[in-house]
Amino acid sequence: MENIAFVKKEKLNLKNGLNSLGQFESVKVQFGNRDHVETLNDCVQPVCAAILLTTNNKILVLKKTSKSTGKVSPENNKSLLYVGGHLDKTDTNSSNLKMFENGMKREILEELGLILPEISITNPYVVYSPTSEKSAKHIGIIFTIVVEEFTPEFADGKAKFMDINDAKNLNNLEEWSKILLENLTRDKYIYNNPALE
Repeated sequence: MENIAFVKKEKLNLKNGLNSLGQFESVKVQFGNRDHVETLNDCVQPVCAAILLTTNNKILVLKKTSKSTGKVSPENNKSLLYVGGHLDKTDTNSSNLKMFENGMKREILEELGLILPEISITNPYVVYSPTSEKSAKHIGIIFTIVVEEFTPEFADGKAKFMDINDAKNLNNLEEWSKILLENLTRDKYIYNNPALE
């Protein structure tokens, strides 16, 4: 049975939208049986993911199958601008940030078959959007990574690179993706990515 991470909400100061990564520096990340953790209303489950950008102004856009999301998932029938999943006990490390990075890299390998080289990882976005009971139980730890464009094979649905301006016009963006897209545009120089200029 899968062991996934969770953090007590009382240890965090969560707000809708972007949150501070600093609050995770000393908080204890715990692990438990996924079926049990999913029932906890007083906890959030870190989802470690990445936005994949290219230097020629494209972003990876994904759409999961309904089989891989379930009917009540906030990702159901939505376009996502990130790829990733739950933090697993195998991702454990001495620091929470490194653990989140390990989880993100493992998820990218599992979902896209992509091994990320040793790269300089910037601090991730921390996204929370409690728009539903399920959403309120998850928090996104989402890194931004510049990659060479490739033909993606996504294990849980469809994926393709799209011009970032076209992604802005998608009418079925999932809530975290809306927040991320807004902040990617604002933070364009943080990542030194000409695609966002």
